[in-house]
Amino acid sequence: MRVLLTNDDGIDAPGLAALRRALDGVAAFTRIDVVAPAKVQSATSHAVTFHRPIRVEPRDLPWGRGFAVDGRPADCVKLALAGVLHEPDATPVDLVVSGMNAGANVGINVLYSGTVGAAREATFEGLPAIAVSLHIGDWDHDHWDRAAEHAADTVRATVDHGIDPGTLVNVNVPVLDGGAEPVGTRVCPVAATPMVSGYDREALPDGTHTYTAHRGMDFGSYAPDTDVAFLFDKFITVSPLHFDLTCRDTLTKWADFAGATHA
Repeated sequence: MRVLLTNDDGIDAPGLAALRRALDGVAAFTRIDVVAPAKVQSATSHAVTFHRPIRVEPRDLPWGRGFAVDGRPADCVKLALAGVLHEPDATPVDLVVSGMNAGANVGINVLYSGTVGAAREATFEGLPAIAVSLHIGDWDHDHWDRAAEHAADTVRATVDHGIDPGTLVNVNVPVLDGGAEPVGTRVCPVAATPMVSGYDREALPDGTHTYTAHRGMDFGSYAPDTDVAFLFDKFITVSPLHFDLTCRDTLTKWADFAGATHA
């Protein structure tokens, strides 16, 4: 199985390096290619670059060779599948893995996340994809290698269990501070409640103000059987996602809407 690995924290990110090393231990993965942003692209969701050329640079890093893309995470997937690897006779990509992200991507945050955006792009191309994130408590001790081991085990189990083409599975590893280990794994829905937004306001000499978003995962209230709840209870969360944007109920309800239009 040939795997494309990408992320939104950039090709130099420790989470990508740790996951790259850990995925080497998955026997089913015969080849892993890395195409990732040249710099941090967090919270860029599914943005893509259409109005300028995108620079792609081969990079040799401690874990091997990869391609650094001066674009968004979704650009990385589009370019990789369009031929950035320049190997017309090579076997096609079988699976896209995006991560490991610095910070959890649960609840409504899956819509903001560049990590999930890259994986979502892969599903649009008909490929299975897995997005992987680490919920970080103490940002000075992020435990990448341990988290990557848990992530690789979950990726392996997901592949073994069977992940269909066009399916996105969102995986989150809980905080591992103080030697903590996940208490288990839960397959669960994504919480639909909004994140609570907080900003620090600062006045500038010219009379305008800046607003800096708080760092944190504040969801206010959320259902107990969702990814947010299970992650905060120290479970690895596994959430299958799809992105059919059509509201089917309204489509049915408005079946006669065309009859109200003017000739």
